[in-house]
Amino acid sequence: MTEQEEKPGRDPIFETGPRLALCALLQGAEWVDFATARDMLGATDSAISRHSRALEDAGYLEVRKGSVGRRPRTWFRLTKTGQTAIRSHLDWLTRLRETLDT
Repeated sequence: MTEQEEKPGRDPIFETGPRLALCALLQGAEWVDFATARDMLGATDSAISRHSRALEDAGYLEVRKGSVGRRPRTWFRLTKTGQTAIRSHLDWLTRLRETLDT
């Protein structure tokens, strides 16, 4: 039995840095710009860059780059896979909390 089968819904990618918070922020949005994500999470630019790359590499995050006027901008949104993964992980955390409360 694999670790994922032993702990359904748990996804270790969300247990490092602000990845869980970033995905939670994106869960209810169409697109969120880099600066808004950074400010809402209280994280540094390098932390957002590093963790968004890990989520993108996992197929959980879509990144769009462009510009507003002459200023470069980056936007994020969850992919369908990312939406399913965060929902499943949050459900697992809820079940874990319920187990601990009993």
